[in-house]
Amino acid sequence: MRILTIGSIVFVIWAFFSTWLFVDFLKPALKRPVPVETLPETRSIVADSLAKIYALMPKELIIWYDFDKAGLTPDAPMEASLTAFKEWLDKYPGSMLVITGHTDLVGTPEYNQALGMERARAAQKFLESKGFPPARMIVSSKGEEEPITGYITDDERAKNRRTVISIKK
Repeated sequence: MRILTIGSIVFVIWAFFSTWLFVDFLKPALKRPVPVETLPETRSIVADSLAKIYALMPKELIIWYDFDKAGLTPDAPMEASLTAFKEWLDKYPGSMLVITGHTDLVGTPEYNQALGMERARAAQKFLESKGFPPARMIVSSKGEEEPITGYITDDERAKNRRTVISIKK
């Protein structure tokens, strides 16, 4: 019984002490304003300048293909887009061209991977003939892995038969 009495007294003393500590010392400390550290403006300026550079970057060029073909037939809009890519590469010597071949779903995955690479290589050879340096090109094939639309209709499958030329960021 004596232990319960001592325990109760200690508990009451601890309750008063912790209440006094909170009200007189901790609560006012919580109300004090906390200094906020401001970040230097250079980071946002750098981010803004990168965004401006990326905005000036030529948009990706898409070359469409017929079913099971890898032959490239250039046209005037494609030639104009290539001029923008050439100017960009001359202005920024550290940038690279990424040439990625794609196919539709028809055929085995291995065949589609090879056909996508054949399409990308055809675009690479065309770009080399236009004066683009081969050392600044990355050529790859995605095959049927990254469709931009479905595979149900002929039009949807035709949109997936493409080579995409872009600049690596």
